[in-house]
Amino acid sequence: MDSSRSRPYGYRWRTSKLLILSTACIALLTETLLYGFLVPILPYMLEDRLHMDPANTQSLTATLLSMHGLIPLVSAPVIANIVDRIGSRQRSLLVSLVVCLIGTFLVALSRAFWALCLGRGLQAIAGSGAWIVCLAILAENAGKNDVGKMMGVAMSFVMSGTVGGPIIAGALLEWLGYWPTWAVPLGILLFDSIVRAVIIEPSFDRDEDHLSPSSLQKPDNSEDSPLLPETNTPHLQCRGFYKTMLCDMRVWGSLVNTGVYSAIVAGFNTTLPVHLRTIFGWGPLEVGSIFFLLQLPLIFLSPLSGWLRDRVGLRLPTALGWALLVPLLLGLGIPGSHLVDALSLMGEKAIFISSTAGIGIALPLIQGAGALNSLGVLREIEIETPGIFGAQGGRSRAFAMNSVTFNTGLMLGPLISGTLSSVIGYFYMSVAQGKESAISIALPLSTDHVYSY
Repeated sequence: MDSSRSRPYGYRWRTSKLLILSTACIALLTETLLYGFLVPILPYMLEDRLHMDPANTQSLTATLLSMHGLIPLVSAPVIANIVDRIGSRQRSLLVSLVVCLIGTFLVALSRAFWALCLGRGLQAIAGSGAWIVCLAILAENAGKNDVGKMMGVAMSFVMSGTVGGPIIAGALLEWLGYWPTWAVPLGILLFDSIVRAVIIEPSFDRDEDHLSPSSLQKPDNSEDSPLLPETNTPHLQCRGFYKTMLCDMRVWGSLVNTGVYSAIVAGFNTTLPVHLRTIFGWGPLEVGSIFFLLQLPLIFLSPLSGWLRDRVGLRLPTALGWALLVPLLLGLGIPGSHLVDALSLMGEKAIFISSTAGIGIALPLIQGAGALNSLGVLREIEIETPGIFGAQGGRSRAFAMNSVTFNTGLMLGPLISGTLSSVIGYFYMSVAQGKESAISIALPLSTDHVYSY
């Protein structure tokens, strides 16, 4: 009774799992929304507010947008190491949200290019931190049997932010003006920061009961037992997180899965607009509709994919997703290739649209599989050697590894796809992507242990 009286006000709802998971999902939505939110506003900011030469708008826009992928390559491992050492997810996420709020306000307020770059840099650092911490929060609070489903729900929020960011920003800028447009992300960040400050972080063993040294079976103390029990834990603790993880081939399978997925998806952004204009004469509206068709299934099917992973594991759904991508990617390359002379223009459009819709349906089976598999490998290592990665475990660093690989794919994907499309044509570029997908099928099928968590 005394312990209940000593609890802070609203302890029950402030430690609510639903509240904790909801704020993490909203934080992910906000971070992804901010990436695309700037796209329709940047030309106005650069030319009208910063008075830059319109001829440089394209290159400056590319520079500012690429910062969001480049900076996390360096910041993500550092942030993850700090987060795992601190242990408090609440404080880490709150700091990330506040830094993002400052960076967003600086971007909106900028009258000089250096200030715009500084604000964008703060957004990128805070975004990588929030991404890593939010995934760790979701993994810890979802429950062992619902991690896939919770990650699927989170990916729905992520895709909602990705799809909605440019649409919301463009509409608000056109209808209401500059500052009312920025009021939306600033308001969401402020609200999420306040709610995060109110939340009381639940106290639980991050490595679970079966990972704690006290939960392990004590050695038999028979007459023949040595006076000092043998242990290899100190040796393993000295190896370091990344060396231990990267010595496991399952982790490499996870990273390849993540990198190939992000490279293929990012390649669409570079090649589709030009290709569709060339073969069909489509403009921004039609191209935007194709991207919407590609991304819409991810919003609605990601939770279903997560539920399936929780029931049957990662192995079969991931292999199925890659297998479906092979013919669908080839289907994207057929229109305009003149390989099938009997196809009419309407037939080519039908093939392209149906292939795009099919890719959108297949992608949820692949998205996030690498991160979940890394989490499964991490759990297995921590069960075998409790405390090997410290008292708080290594979840944040496991997600950081996949974050770095994902951002590497985002940077290399457009470069590779754009080069192949220009040099050998869009069809053979699609063939190359299909081969990547076919090879990726072998990752989850190559061993019984890969992609099971």
